[in-house]
Amino acid sequence: MKRLTLKNQKINNWKYLALIPLFLVACKKEPEIKEQKKDTVTTIKKPVDSLSTILKTEKESNQNIVTVDASKMPIRLNLEITNPNDQLILRLENLDQPKIKGYLKTEKPMNIRFNQIRMPDNTFDGPFGQTIEYETRQKGEYWLILAKSNMASGTPVGKFFLKIE
Repeated sequence: MKRLTLKNQKINNWKYLALIPLFLVACKKEPEIKEQKKDTVTTIKKPVDSLSTILKTEKESNQNIVTVDASKMPIRLNLEITNPNDQLILRLENLDQPKIKGYLKTEKPMNIRFNQIRMPDNTFDGPFGQTIEYETRQKGEYWLILAKSNMASGTPVGKFFLKIE
């Protein structure tokens, strides 16, 4: 009888030892993955959810110039203005469509608007508001100039989302 109980005890021990690897596999934890944004210019962040690629960014005195290929519409950019006197110029290269529409959406209340549009023949039109709908009668490079409105109050500093279609 002693021999039978000893044999049953050994079998039970082996059963428990076989369960140890199962517990180790079940308790394995997956590592966390974090997204990172990289700056293209100190005041302009490269968009994370852009459908178009920023071709070039430049800074001239108080103007931040962002160049994109307009043949790949729609354009979606997350941008930021850090200085109250800065302007943002969005250069739309290769624009070849009859109309453009633009929308600004700010994270918090912000004094920013489409101030002017510059056509390929160097003529200007404006001012506009936080949306723009403009018939493009010429093909070529258009500039959308974004800045604060001198007729409104509030800060022109902050992050905003820009969509051009």
